[in-house]
Amino acid sequence: MKISRNILKKYIIFSLASFIVFVPPTSYAQSPTMLGTFKYWTAWKSTDANGPICYISSQPQDSKPTNVNRGDIYFLVIHRKGLGTKNEVQTLVGYPLKENSQPSAIIDGKIYKMLVEGSAAWLASAEDEPAFVDGMKRGAELIVKGTSKRGTNTVDTYSLSGVTAAMNEIDKACK
Repeated sequence: MKISRNILKKYIIFSLASFIVFVPPTSYAQSPTMLGTFKYWTAWKSTDANGPICYISSQPQDSKPTNVNRGDIYFLVIHRKGLGTKNEVQTLVGYPLKENSQPSAIIDGKIYKMLVEGSAAWLASAEDEPAFVDGMKRGAELIVKGTSKRGTNTVDTYSLSGVTAAMNEIDKACK
């Protein structure tokens, strides 16, 4: 059976288009490099399709309630040099958050509202990020409160010891 050139050409174009659409661009992301650990906080650097990304992360020193199953829990502050953003505040809470709930991040009593997307939350106002990060540097404790889709209220408590040194490290790495 002989295949016409047009059919063969269409088949090749379709195959290439399917490959591009369905294969994830793994070459765009790079595994993070640890820049250092500073008490409870670790500084990281990576690269994606937009350029360098630097961030600090920590896991809570205390999480309540203790009798619920949760995935990984982290708090992050991110610089995305390629996008021109700095001090993006994010938390990953280890469970799907209740839609339209109002999680909060509290630094030494000052409350910041957060917005929900899946199992992550960001500060409700990007304008609060510089003051929030400054509060992290001067504060002692960060508390994140959230509500799961099932209605479970959780409280994660982080020590802010080491934040300033970790932030200084990512500030240098992502100038």
